[in-house]
This record gives sequence, C-alpha cells and structure tokens, in this order.
Amino acid sequence: MIVKGNPLLEGVSGKMKNLVVKQYQGQTLLTAVPDMSKRKLTEKQLEANEKMRMAIICAKGITEDPRQKQRACELLQVTPNKVFRAIVKHFMLNNGFGGIFEQTNQEIADRKTLATLQTIITSITPDAGIMLYGNRAKGAYNPQSDWDMLILTNNDYSNTLKWELQEKLFAVTLQQGTRVNILLAQKAKWYTEKEYEPFRKRIEAELLPVNEF
Repeated sequence: MIVKGNPLLEGVSGKMKNLVVKQYQGQTLLTAVPDMSKRKLTEKQLEANEKMRMAIICAKGITEDPRQKQRACELLQVTPNKVFRAIVKHFMLNNGFGGIFEQTNQEIADRKTLATLQTIITSITPDAGIMLYGNRAKGAYNPQSDWDMLILTNNDYSNTLKWELQEKLFAVTLQQGTRVNILLAQKAKWYTEKEYEPFRKRIEAELLPVNEF
C-alpha cells in the first residue's frame, strides 16, 4: 500500500510491529510483515543456516578469549572491532576455517620449548608454580620474544637457585635466539612482602599459567 500525506513516515524504513515501511522510487510503501511460520526451507537453505550458526559460535568462542582474539586479528589482518565479522566471513567462505586457525610450525615449536623449560624447572623445584608474563602471556609476541617467567616456590630456596635455573633454561632458548628472564620468589612472600608489591601489581593481570599457553 502506498502512503501519501503522512509526514511521520517520510524517509522512514523498517519494521513497526506487524508492518514494514519501505521507500521505493520516492514513495512510501506500507506492507504487512510476511508470515514465515509456514515457510519450508530447502536442503541448501538449511545447510547454509547451520553453517552460519556454527560460524557465529566459533567467532564468539574466539573473540571471548583475548589471546585468541588478538591472534585472529593478526591472521585476518583486521582491527579488533572488525574481527568478529571477519571470522564469520572466513568461516563461511572456506567451509570452516580452512586451516588458518591451526597451530603454525612456530607455535608448535614454542610449545615444545615451553614444555622443556617447565620440565627443567620442576626437576629442580618440584613444588614450583610457573607462570608467564610479558608479551608471550599477552599473546603479543614474535619468535624472538623473551620468555618472561614467574617461578613461585612453596619453601625458601638457596641463593644459588636462580642462577642454576637461569643457566639451564638459557641453554634451551639460546638455539632459538631468545632468552629467559626469570623472577623467582617464595610464594607467601610474593603475595605479602612490600618489595614485590609494585612489580606484582604491574604484572598480575597478565599472568598466565604455563599449561594455558
């Protein structure tokens, strides 16, 4: 139905309760919202709807994790505010992710390196809690980024422990052209003593347990 002489609807388009307002060739058209309850989708339409549903689920899962979201931004070369749509689009165009979100060779190598570092630390200090901080914890790193590690022991330790750890860990990362920076502290003191307080407050938001890397 063409509507004339109603200034409230001039230039308006969209849904209003059970009516749809459209602008077409300079005229305002008013139509009823189509009844979709009896619509039967074809097999291809059902498949496309399911594909879109899965794309949205995957995009939500990725963007809710800050590290995965940043990685997606880098892989798809988009800004954070556009990454959700970019993930959905990539999923739809490639019948899934097409391998883009699979681990790269560098990521596999980094995880092996971290596992080796963790093994060395726990062999020397079995009770230690190990966390990453810095660029690798935040996901903003490259192959040459340092391994910044916080090591918290349950008990007091000898004065030579840090240097023993540093020497053995450095031997692992030297081959990659990276280095390990370790912060060693007794757990109770780390959370209570003032000497640690400034640094603790600076890094506590980015701390990442090594098994979550």
